[in-house]
This record gives sequence, structure tokens and C-alpha cells, in this order.
Amino acid sequence: MNNMVASVPSSVVARPRVVVDAHQRKRSGVRIRRAAAASSATSPAPAPTPISPDAVERTASIPYKDGSIDKTVYINDAAREAIEKANAGRFVSIIDPSSPKLAKLLSVIDDGWDAIGVKNKNAGHHTLWPEAFEAGKALLEEAFPEECSPEFGGEVLNGVAFVNEPKYYNRAIDFMQRRTKEDFIMSKYNPLGRLHRDPDAIDYKSPGWMEAGMEASDEYSYRYYNVWLLRSPRDPTGQAWDKPLVVLLPRNGGAKEWTYDVRRPEDNVEDDSKKTTGSQLMSTLEKIKANPMSAAPMVMQAFSTKKKEDKFEAQDANYMTRGSPELQPSDEHVWITAPYMIFDSFDMWHGAGTWMPEDKRDLRNGAEDPIAARKNAIKGRVSIELRFRARCKPKSREGVPFSPVSAAYRGGVFKPETVRPSDGQYDLENGTIV
Repeated sequence: MNNMVASVPSSVVARPRVVVDAHQRKRSGVRIRRAAAASSATSPAPAPTPISPDAVERTASIPYKDGSIDKTVYINDAAREAIEKANAGRFVSIIDPSSPKLAKLLSVIDDGWDAIGVKNKNAGHHTLWPEAFEAGKALLEEAFPEECSPEFGGEVLNGVAFVNEPKYYNRAIDFMQRRTKEDFIMSKYNPLGRLHRDPDAIDYKSPGWMEAGMEASDEYSYRYYNVWLLRSPRDPTGQAWDKPLVVLLPRNGGAKEWTYDVRRPEDNVEDDSKKTTGSQLMSTLEKIKANPMSAAPMVMQAFSTKKKEDKFEAQDANYMTRGSPELQPSDEHVWITAPYMIFDSFDMWHGAGTWMPEDKRDLRNGAEDPIAARKNAIKGRVSIELRFRARCKPKSREGVPFSPVSAAYRGGVFKPETVRPSDGQYDLENGTIV
């Protein structure tokens, strides 16, 4: 999910890039990409059409377990259409950039970014920032009335409820400000490239967090909504210039899990004994030459004496035995992104994708002010997340289903020490497993 840079598990490693060997059909205004395998290429591909600001689809490199794959990512109106087609309206909502409720929340965040966010090392418990969570609650009630609005029987609860011990509130991630790796500030969270769902991550969780966070589950269905907001400049298509948050729409309206493997911690730990100070230095110098702004944090990391497995000050006690689900690629996957959105981070796979370099180049060069666009593009992604729980009583309202995570919990397959079964199926009407 959402791990501090000093607490990122070593699963966050460089992955080989795999390009899809197929035509990717694009709508008007978007480039058509031909990605044929080099061994089968017999003639040069035609020159691509430059991307335009009215694009409704883009191509991003999605960080799957065994290698990044170039996939279509829907944006703007096409993303909204994809949500509707996938019957995912209870899972995710794209926030209108002109929303007065969004403007209020952004104003609260700007006022508290340093005084609250940075002061608390860019993450913390919801009680530190009540004004932000109150403003976020208004957006939730508007986007998901049956799940969140008291008028329809819904209820919003602040925070993800991972941490219920006041003495450990400093380990909470109810809000999180993400910065780039090149940012000089060391206590920060970076855009997390690894695809994940929040409960499976290594972040600290209090004993009994699941039972406390999903109390009275015999009658309530719970959803864990993440209000995600871009705080760095948007590109001409309205998206993040770099590292867009890509979100995978649910399978069969949430009634079936996607296919995934489970990666164990021992699969992720690098063999530090093979590294030498000299090899680390050379690698660091090469990266600094490519990006001088990264010098300070990279030098400090290169000469750290800590082993990777010792860098976690506080973590989920069950992570080492439970392992972490790793999403497997599928042609059925439908990805979306937006600069402002709310999504169910317990039931939707998400992570930071990578735009095609040539698309970023075309957008910079085609901007009204290319110099300003170039400056904005190199700043990297800055964003903030506010995490909530929402609950409602499905059996008291006709047509309101249980969430997949509630069905899994009620069916006994979602526990602190286990991961939900790959390809698992749920009866969302009755809130149990099939």
C-alpha cells in the first residue's frame, strides 16, 4: 500500500519492461501504438500520431510482478464510461475538478500541508487533521450516497483503523503525503510502483485491527475509501505528468477476485552479501549523473549500514508469514486514472504507472508554454491520500450489495494472517463466499 521510503519492502525492485505484442486500439486524438516483437518485425512501424490534450486513452507501463507491461489506461470521460461498464460505481468515483467540495478540501490541505503534514513526517492519524477529514467526508457522501450518506443509511468513519492504540498513532497512515524520490526531505513516502491492495501491505496494524475496524459485520458492509488528490501540476490531458496512480477496475462487478500469486518476504530480500561499497558507489554515481537532484537521498541510502530486512521500524506482525499477493497480467484488466478520485483501496488493485516518454515529450513540446510545461514535467508527482471507512446495512435496503472484502471477511477467507484466495468468488447479495 503505502509504505514510507524508509519502510519500503525490498519487493520494490527494478523490473524488466515487457511491451505488449499486439495492436493497442486507440480512440481519436490518441496515438496508435504498434508493439511487435523485435524478432518478428519485418518493416518499420509507421510514424505515430502525437498525443493531444483531448485524449481519452493513454498508454502506461503497469508494474506487474514479473515485468512492467504497456497497457491502455482510460482517462477523463472514457474512465467514467469504463467505470459504468464495469459496474464499479460503488468502488470508484472520479471527482470533478470544478467541484466546490473538492475546492474546499484542497484549500484545507494547502493550509495544513506543512503545519500538519510535513510536521508529522507526511503521514499520521486522522485526529491530527479533523478539518481535512470533514471536508473529505462531504465528497464521499456525494459520490457514494448509499454507502456513505446518513440520508440513505450510510455512514462515514474517519481513518482506515489499522492503528487503534493511542501510543502508536504515529504509525498510522490515515493521511499520507507522497513526494518524489528526488525530494530532499528524507522522511517521506514515494509513489509506490508495486501493484497492491491496502490490507496486504506491510504497514503497522494493531492486534485485533480487523475485528475492531469491521465491527458488527453480521449486519454491516464495509468499504475502505481512499480520497486521492494530485498536488503537482497536471499535464495538458489533465493527468499527472509523472507516475500516475493507476487503478484496476473490479472483476465481474467485484464478485470475483483477479488472479494473483503470493510473494513471500524471502523472495524479495536482496543478497546484500554480494554488494560492495564500491559497486554501490558506482551505481549511485551513475544515477546522480542522470539526475543531480537525487544526490542527497541516494548517497545516504547507498552508504546505509542497515540491512533491508532491518529497515522496518514498525510493521504488520503477520506480513512475514502471510506474504503479499502479486497481481498476474490479464488481457481482461481495465485500468483508469484521474487527478482526483475516490476508490476502494481494499478491493481495487492500484499502484504508480509510468507514461510513455514520447507522450510526455509531445505534450511538453505541444503546450502553449513549452518552457513552463518542461519545468512542471520534471517536478515529479506530489499527491495526498485521505483514508476512510464507510459502512451500510445491505439487508435493510433493497439492491445494496455487500462489498467483496466484507463478503470475504464474513465468509472466513479474509483474516490478518492470510490473503484472500486468488480467483475467489463472492455472493455479494448475501455477503459471503461461493
